[in-house]
Amino acid sequence: MRKSLTSAPSNFAPDRGPAKHFHGRRGILSTFGEILNYSTENRWGTTFLIQGAPGAGKTALLYECGKLAEGLGWQIARVNPRALWNSDELLHSLGLGNRPGVTEASAEVGAGSLLKAGVKSGLPVRTTLEILRRGDDPLLLELDEAQMLQTTIHPLPPDQFGIATGLLKSIHNGELGKPVILVAAGLGTTVDAFGTLGISRFEKDALVQLGAVGKEAEHAVLHDWLTKDGKATGDTWGWIDAIAQETHGWPQHILSYVGPALDRLYTDNGVMTAEGLNAVLEEGRTGRAVYYKQRARGFSIQQCHSLAKLFANVPRGGSLELEDIMMSLTQDHGVEKARGIFHRALHKGILDERDNCFAVPVPSMHDWLVSNYAHKQIKFPHEAPHILNLDDRSSGIDFDR
Repeated sequence: MRKSLTSAPSNFAPDRGPAKHFHGRRGILSTFGEILNYSTENRWGTTFLIQGAPGAGKTALLYECGKLAEGLGWQIARVNPRALWNSDELLHSLGLGNRPGVTEASAEVGAGSLLKAGVKSGLPVRTTLEILRRGDDPLLLELDEAQMLQTTIHPLPPDQFGIATGLLKSIHNGELGKPVILVAAGLGTTVDAFGTLGISRFEKDALVQLGAVGKEAEHAVLHDWLTKDGKATGDTWGWIDAIAQETHGWPQHILSYVGPALDRLYTDNGVMTAEGLNAVLEEGRTGRAVYYKQRARGFSIQQCHSLAKLFANVPRGGSLELEDIMMSLTQDHGVEKARGIFHRALHKGILDERDNCFAVPVPSMHDWLVSNYAHKQIKFPHEAPHILNLDDRSSGIDFDR
């Protein structure tokens, strides 16, 4: 019989924020550490961009980058796009609160030497660029959901737009006279968002396309969840291997199976049974399907069919070139809607860019899309397609078409 819920621990495993058990990404973190050290030694800065599909673990990696920097003596500030042009917002992110007139005396509270140097008593800090130029301490700015930069900044009045893009370029080019790094995490459209703001080239290894974690890291994460949180007894390999066959190294899917696994281990006092494993796998698959349905929300059945038939004859993990994708979508829906469908599929994580081609990022997601939609017979009431212009994948797209 199941134990009373009043005495049961919470087995909720959130898929946002820092990972409770983080393994892998060693190469990325090693590279980021080298950039931190170089920036400290040379009073330099840049932008470090982590890009990937939903559920790839971008936010968790963002937190790990922050922990690494903090361990090296860097100050950490989590910012949103408004902090790029709004002084009060930036000051609040730096721990100084929403105060429009920061003076030398007040700047000494909460931000170390960030604003001490060069601030004349009583002189308010007027721009975000001026705020970041004060002081000498290395500063790491963390920006999550960075794909929102494009839609957040472009509607701004010209003066605020200029402030925001000027600050981004100053950070990116290391022109602040002190170590300042912007580490940004966002969906597969983020690099295009930076491009529309004047940042089209990143330093070597400072642009990361995040995918699945390796098998060793995946097994280590599952082992930690089962033993440390689930108090599993005995050999965990059977459960770990079976779950890993379904999660494919995808952090979000690992969490889809972790909750049911902890539930079952609590019920069975940490004993791992074949019956328990089957229940975990079944519930994990259900959670996985719910996740895929959320990704496809907002697409019509016709649009899902068009996306699915693209990959019906493509093996798991296989990719297609942009021209092939757009030609097929255009034949089904016409030029304008085809462009909207493609960009929304990127934005929702149904498609992910890989070496200038595009794939369904998770093998089981590929299977789900094809099995549910590829073979439906649907008529598309549209006219013959016009000539397709593929010059710019990011400009003028209505994601809600």
